[in-house]
Amino acid sequence: MNPLTAKFRLFVGSSFAPRQKADLYDYICRNYRRRIEFYVSQIIPRDHGDYQDVCQEVMVKIYNHLDGFDPGHSFKAWVYQIVRHQCLDLVKSREEKQRRLRQGDPDLVGGGPATDPEQRVMRQELMERIDRAVSELPPLEREICYLRFSEGLKYREIGQVVGLDVEVVKAKIHALKAGLRRRVGR
Repeated sequence: MNPLTAKFRLFVGSSFAPRQKADLYDYICRNYRRRIEFYVSQIIPRDHGDYQDVCQEVMVKIYNHLDGFDPGHSFKAWVYQIVRHQCLDLVKSREEKQRRLRQGDPDLVGGGPATDPEQRVMRQELMERIDRAVSELPPLEREICYLRFSEGLKYREIGQVVGLDVEVVKAKIHALKAGLRRRVGR
């Protein structure tokens, strides 16, 4: 059982719920705040006036709804659903005023840095081409790329977050991989 699941089970079964909830929330802040901020930045640019407010509101919603989380389900998917809904609420409320939102640059290439300087340069160039290609994708596809390749969510979890059937998610990821390979020349 992973540490987070154990903490949730302790929280759910505890008669000291307020203290346990605070401990659990501290754990989530330490381990998820940066991920949440990065995910928010994929939908709302960091320099947008509401970026920090959205991040803070997400953390408040997580805290307020901790007791409603079912530890039998994916915590990551639950968190990303909260983030996504909070971001989409903002985007929808300002849609007519906003120009098309652009995202930052998720790292789609795994592994550690190359040891050979030539390989490092080639890797950096590839990452830049991937970043450019991903930044030109429609928002839903960018979001799916981030959730799959940066966060490592399973197809089912991605489907829960974005509200799509798992088969649709699989098809989109397959098409995204093929399209990105074509665009970056690999």
